[in-house]
Amino acid sequence: MKKWITLACCLLTVAYVFGQQDGTTTAQNARAYKIDGGISGKYQGKVYLVEEERMHGPQKRIDSCEVVDGRFQFTGEAPEYAVIHFIQSADGQLAPIFLEPGTIRTRIRADWFLGARSEGTINNNLWNLHQLFYEYKKDSMRIAANADWMRFGLGTHEQQDSNFRARTHFQNHSKLEMEKGMVKYYKEQAFAPFILLFEMTNELSLDELKAFRAQLDPRLNNHPYTKELDEVIVNKEFKVGCEAPAFSIRGMNGQEIELKDYAGKYVLLDFWASWCGPCRREMPNVVKLYKECKGKSFEIIGISLDQKEADWKKAVKDLGMTWPQACDFLVWQGPVARKYNLSAVPYTVLINPEGKVEAINLRGQQLINTVKSLLKKKK
Repeated sequence: MKKWITLACCLLTVAYVFGQQDGTTTAQNARAYKIDGGISGKYQGKVYLVEEERMHGPQKRIDSCEVVDGRFQFTGEAPEYAVIHFIQSADGQLAPIFLEPGTIRTRIRADWFLGARSEGTINNNLWNLHQLFYEYKKDSMRIAANADWMRFGLGTHEQQDSNFRARTHFQNHSKLEMEKGMVKYYKEQAFAPFILLFEMTNELSLDELKAFRAQLDPRLNNHPYTKELDEVIVNKEFKVGCEAPAFSIRGMNGQEIELKDYAGKYVLLDFWASWCGPCRREMPNVVKLYKECKGKSFEIIGISLDQKEADWKKAVKDLGMTWPQACDFLVWQGPVARKYNLSAVPYTVLINPEGKVEAINLRGQQLINTVKSLLKKKK
């Protein structure tokens, strides 16, 4: 831990010195930013500054700049909160960058925007530090694996698989511990809720996630990443027995489908997508269930994670899905998907007539048997 703190402090010292030399943030332009960019390799045309709505949400270009002799520059007023933006190439590659006051120096390879390195402001330095630590861990594991192969040979397939799993576990554990340390140490910076949201929500238990959220500086309570993190925590509390979150979503025929309209019934929410192979293989079971159980006491609402309307509608027809269908074309970022803590498809949620979650992720014959048993009891 002492080495970690020492390295972090050295990095911050460098950032301070850079800030003193640049002198771009003054009393008159306290929110001003300058992105001083360089691209190595062959590159022609423009680059674009792209903002993102929520984490992994819709993106839009907000500025553009011609690249001349491998150099480009963006200037402007930073948003109220430091959040990730992207430098986008002409062919759609993305280089992440925290847009915040000060001078940000970013270096990009023309063939690999994602590997860009940015520094000069606090949160860009922290993201850079995170990436350097992670690459160090990966390189260390690769060298250790090569050394073992030289010493002992490849071994059997089972031994190789066991060793790979052990190395992967160690690497992931080390990365998570590093991220925990950064959240604790830089709890007042936007990087803290960002890395919790971007990397750690699926790695931590709900109690751990709440504990790290509680450590964030109160000044970050209104930060967009903190608000989204709070939403994730609420959604993670979604479980059997809880009140089913209300929702309204646009149906296939343009009508609004609202959960409240099905009060008093057992309702199966069936999350799926046309591009999902397991969803398509499971669909005959859902079709069978609907044929055998549809009526006054039971309904299915299909909620697709498709992005293309034509693909969605074709799959509904091809698979014989005759129950109400809805899609907001926002994939994982749709409000219904988030409320129901969706992380993979196929995924089902069975809601009872009292509006509470009866069961989660039932499939196949177990799904059919459970619904039939509940409907029999209801008569």
